[in-house]
Amino acid sequence: NGILDTAHIIPEYPYPEIPDSYSLRPYQNEAIDSWEANSYRGIFDMATGTGKTVTALAAIERLSKNVSHRLAVVIVCPYQHLVEQWVEDIVLFNMKPIIAYSASSQSDWEKRFDTAIRDQKFGVSGSEFFCVVCTNGTYATDKFQRKIDKIRAQKLIVVDEAHNFGAECLRTMLRSDFTYRLALSATIERFGDTEGTEALFNYFGDRCIEYTLEEAIRGRDGQPPCLTPYRYYPIVVYLEDKELEEYSKISLEIGKNTRVGKDGRKKLTEKGKKLALKRARLIAAAHQKLGALREAIQDYANDSFILVYCGATKVEVDADEIAGVDDYEVRQIDAVKRLLGNDLNMKVRQFTSRESSREREEIKKMFSAEELQALVAIKCLDEGVNIPLIKTAFILASTTNPREYVQRRGRLLRRDREGKKKRAEIFDFITLPRRADLAAVMPDEEVRGEKRLVYNELVRAKEFASLAENRAAANQILDEIEEGFFGINGIAGYTDKEGE
Repeated sequence: NGILDTAHIIPEYPYPEIPDSYSLRPYQNEAIDSWEANSYRGIFDMATGTGKTVTALAAIERLSKNVSHRLAVVIVCPYQHLVEQWVEDIVLFNMKPIIAYSASSQSDWEKRFDTAIRDQKFGVSGSEFFCVVCTNGTYATDKFQRKIDKIRAQKLIVVDEAHNFGAECLRTMLRSDFTYRLALSATIERFGDTEGTEALFNYFGDRCIEYTLEEAIRGRDGQPPCLTPYRYYPIVVYLEDKELEEYSKISLEIGKNTRVGKDGRKKLTEKGKKLALKRARLIAAAHQKLGALREAIQDYANDSFILVYCGATKVEVDADEIAGVDDYEVRQIDAVKRLLGNDLNMKVRQFTSRESSREREEIKKMFSAEELQALVAIKCLDEGVNIPLIKTAFILASTTNPREYVQRRGRLLRRDREGKKKRAEIFDFITLPRRADLAAVMPDEEVRGEKRLVYNELVRAKEFASLAENRAAANQILDEIEEGFFGINGIAGYTDKEGE
């Protein structure tokens, strides 16, 4: 995001400085100006790839200078690898971060933190400013909170992926003694959680900038795009009879575990939420997906920079369906690995939470060097993993949460520094209960219970198609599905929505 010189910097003074090799873009300066005008409180609502981290670090530099560097900065990230990504940029901005989490390379981070607080308090030369970067988990510990209690200088909190702090368990940790506050997120609104969203705005303040995914793809105010263009290909698969029967059974139980909240909206009970998760896994594991993947990916068997995004679920596989699979039920990610590696002779590795940070970095390097053709992953796009060389993505399992699928798309569209990636291709597997032409001639009462699935799939697919280069062709497929299940009024007239 604009950093041109990534050489290690040895700070002469431990105060924030913007690297000489970097010039802020106009929208980044505007965001910082707005944050300053709002008493250094606010939200940077910026699409993935538009430079949130750099903008935040430049904002820290602005504030630090304006308070004569008497400042304590706490940066909070949801995952350990995101902490390390931040550290790389923090160092470039002339700061020496205290890296605070359980597996930190700074095993003595607690001592470093205590020393920084003490030295700042007693005015030790060069100790006016310090910065600590931590995970959500470390931040929430009593031990970490007690250290914050001891800070006597003015404090700034910067929260990355700040939508997470709208959750009830985390928003109670948003302390009133942080004079300065900055939230970063590509999608600050929390899906289905107006209370959590409101808590974020009440604490951090208004948006200082809203930079949408569309602007990032097409450019803004005459500035070049931040993300690559893409083509979108919906691949339609259908639930088989046994799966459809199970889907209907679970949906009936979900209906019995739905309540109307005080705001008049439908909400799921705890049992209902578990049933909804079970149903989501059923959809993710639809049997036809493996065959459809085999057909779709064959044309790319000699290509590189491929991602196959799987669900955290098991799938039923016939013994003769995939080479090397004898089990009747295996994890979807294992079935896909064998399909690509054994059947198509592709060089493939899995990229999941089971791999250590060191293994992940090695896999990313092999992927960049084209020693691997494809990554088979679970949830990596939800964890902020930065692999900009991904050109072709096959999404077997998706989500009904707009925040998640908007972020996933943004991460697939990141530009690479080498300029190898001119555009991305996204193959999205759309799961339907039956063919649209059959649904169109069936009595409404027979398909009513299936419409929730179709609605969820169409909302996501239409969002993906809306900014695609080939949106006309993609929408032709989606429009036929919509009309078959929902008639001439389409999904706009659908009202029987569960509280999920």
